[in-house]
Amino acid sequence: MITIAQLIEEGTKKLTSAGIDEPDVHSELILAFVLNQSRPYLRAFNQNLVGDKEEKLFNTILEEKLKGRPLAHIIGSCEFMGRIYNVSPTVLIPRPETEELISESLKQLKMRLPNTILDLCTGSGCVAISLAFLFHHAQVSAVDISPEALDTALTNARNLNVAKRINFIKSDLFENIDKSFDFIISNPPYIASDVIETLSPEVRCEPRLALDGGKDGLAIIKRISKEAPNHLNPNGLLALEIGCAQAPKVVKFFKADTWQTPQVVKDFAGIERFIFVRKK
Repeated sequence: MITIAQLIEEGTKKLTSAGIDEPDVHSELILAFVLNQSRPYLRAFNQNLVGDKEEKLFNTILEEKLKGRPLAHIIGSCEFMGRIYNVSPTVLIPRPETEELISESLKQLKMRLPNTILDLCTGSGCVAISLAFLFHHAQVSAVDISPEALDTALTNARNLNVAKRINFIKSDLFENIDKSFDFIISNPPYIASDVIETLSPEVRCEPRLALDGGKDGLAIIKRISKEAPNHLNPNGLLALEIGCAQAPKVVKFFKADTWQTPQVVKDFAGIERFIFVRKK
């Protein structure tokens, strides 16, 4: 039999040889899933033995990962802001940058808490659900053009016991929205169409609908900037996650006759990743 530490080390070596990013993290995540334990547990009890059945499952999942499949798709779930979400190839896998989007939004909202919130392009529902936990008093709506994504988001909301507090709506952005909100947030598709095929195999496994932002990556963001004023209350906040090097172009979408001065915020990697702007 093999210890936790030895199995993680073996997995890390294979993932490193295959050029997988963060091989040690992925090796730990796989074993944590197999053993139904946390990563801190693995580190604290790294000399514990792993059963033959669990070792076999670990290696099976590892082989799928080595083929270029996202780990979240293999195991059917991922973590976001401390909660576990179901994911599938029909939704974008939640990412740490989007956790930052929520954290930065809280800083922007601390002096004026929203009573009504809209999450555009909700995908797995992780943003809308997180906001429902953070703003217990608020009415939250979550929109996506994909019925499969909405099914996943609703399942996640039910699993986390907040389904009654979120209104899930099938809509192409604001198409089926007839209300105004204090706060609109979105992690929209923002990758240029011709760039998608150059991305890693793992990213290409994700739904193109959630990635493709048109020829320059800005088509959806531009639409949001044009349509959002009709659905934001006075002084309401719009928060967007954007792509690398897009900020200079995006801020120009927000005309001074409608919007206050946009604020660009960098992510932990130092990339201009978020735009915050209030309606006049």
